[in-house]
Parts: sequence; structure tokens; C-alpha cells
Amino acid sequence: MLCLSSRKKEKKKQKEINLQKNGSLFLEELIASSGGKYNPIRTFSSRQIIQATDNFNMSNAICVDRFVWYKGTIENRTVLIKKYNEESIMMIADNIYRDIAVSSMMSSQKNVLKLLGCCLEFPSPVLVCEYPENGALTGKYAGEGIKPLSWNMRLKIAREIADAVTYLHTQFPRIIIHRDLKLNNIFLDENWTANLTSFSLSIPIPKGESGVEDMVVGTTPHVEPEYTATGFVTENVDVYSLGSMMLSLLTGKSWFNHHPDEDDSYKLLHDYVEECLRQGMFTKLIDPSMGDNVPDHSRVQMEAFVELALRCIGLRPGEDKPRMIDVAKELKHIEKHT
Repeated sequence: MLCLSSRKKEKKKQKEINLQKNGSLFLEELIASSGGKYNPIRTFSSRQIIQATDNFNMSNAICVDRFVWYKGTIENRTVLIKKYNEESIMMIADNIYRDIAVSSMMSSQKNVLKLLGCCLEFPSPVLVCEYPENGALTGKYAGEGIKPLSWNMRLKIAREIADAVTYLHTQFPRIIIHRDLKLNNIFLDENWTANLTSFSLSIPIPKGESGVEDMVVGTTPHVEPEYTATGFVTENVDVYSLGSMMLSLLTGKSWFNHHPDEDDSYKLLHDYVEECLRQGMFTKLIDPSMGDNVPDHSRVQMEAFVELALRCIGLRPGEDKPRMIDVAKELKHIEKHT
């Protein structure tokens, strides 16, 4: 009995230590990210999180990356719970406190997964978000393909994510760069609306500056080559990643495309796209799950979509990369007027 009582006291003391440490670091990040203007954020207990996830049982996981998203229930409400892997925090420099702070700041934007609160009683904070009824855009594990969706839905997802990132770039005292835009960081709500997540690698650009130097992070090969070479973060980092995502949305393919007839080689997706365009094989780019009979109107949209994606990636010589706000406008134009 004494041993059991001692363990309980140790656990309680550790929770208090975690709460004090995480609370201090989180408040510091929240003030820095928001400029001192922020909304209160609800905190959940470790007991609520453990009960909701069945002690982080992987059978409740719906998406696995550097972190795991668990489906759970708290106070009779279905929620999505995000727990980081300790290894990734040390190796990839995920800033969980920034993830919570920026998620909170972005929660009013309709294309961002809404943060409900967090738990600070574990060694690393755990996030609690609204549950997206239609789940992750991709499969359970990183690198898996996207769900079979119509062309109109894919185009809408691209436009909605561009809108979300435009908000991130323009609506705060300092431009914030996401730095980890990829299909694995998108969920779909009950109305099939795209919800962007995961701001742990985001970074603000100092006022009056065009960019900021930092270590290179992100998911290869969504990372802009110029950033990889220089470590200089600009808006182009997100524009490049969005262009890469757009190509995946059209083709249904992941970052690399396998060519079994070419010595088992792999090609970057944008190289594969350019090769198909040079050979006049545009139809080969269209994800077969969208069906064989593509209406003329959709074909025109797809062609404009690919051209915009390649401009975002910087593969149109003589043309500057568009800003994210312009990408969002062009996608809206393609969606409505093409």
C-alpha cells in the first residue's frame, strides 16, 4: 500500500512539473506569436486524454506521421487528439507550443482544423481538436495516396488550402510561413471542407523583412530547393509546397512516381508531370479513380491547374512565382470561370 501511495504521489508531482514547465513555455510562445492578443485556451486533464484514447491505443489512431492523431470522446463529444512522438521533437525540432499558439490564432479561419484546447500534464503537450467527420485526406500513414474524390472536390480542396495559407501570410502582425504543407496535414469535415493542420514548423518573418534564416525543415520533396540550399525562409516556401500538393491532387500520386520499366527508378512528381506534358500525354496525368470520361470543361480546368502548379514550383522560365494570395485568386477563377 505504501509503495502504491508513493507511486501515486510521484505521478502527481510529475504532472505538476510538466504543467508548470509546459505552461510557462506555451505562454511565452503564445505571447510571441500573437503579439500579446490571444483568446483563452481550454486545458484538458491527462486523465481525460488517457480515457479518450484508451491510453493512446493505436487501434484508435486515424493518421500517423511525426505525430499520431487519435479519435476519442471527451464529455460525449467526438474529438481528434494529437500526440507527438518524442523522437521527432528532438530530431525534427517540432515546436509544439507554436503548433498550439498558431492553431488557436487560426481557429476562426474556416479552412483550419479548429483547436478545442490542449493538455499540458504530459512531458510534451497534447492537442485536442474538433473531429473531422470525413477523416484524413490521405491514408493512415505518411506517403499513402489520397482518397478517391471527384475533380471538383480536389480543385475545391486546393483553393481552400490556398485560402487558409493566405490568411496565415496576411492576417497577423508578422507573416507566418507554414513550412510543412502536404496532403497528410489536411482533414475533411462533415461538409467535405478542407481543414489545414500542423503548425509546429511554422515560422514568423520579422517585420520589414522578406524572409528569415533558419534550419531547413519540412517534408522532402515538398521543400523548396532554394530554401534547402540557403536556409532562407520566404513566402515561396509555402507556394512551392502548395504547387507540389496540387500535382498530387490531380494525379493521385505521392511525392515520387515509380517507373518499373526504367531500372526501378523513381522520379520526382513534377519531373514526371513535365515529361508527360512534353510527350503530349496529359490524360496520363489524371488520377484513374476520377474515371475515363473527363468532360471538356474539367479538362480545361485541369490544364490551367497544372500550369499554375508548375508556376508555383518555379518550372516556368521567365515567370515569377506567384504570391499565395494570387494563387488563391487564380484557383478561385479556375473553379468558377474557366
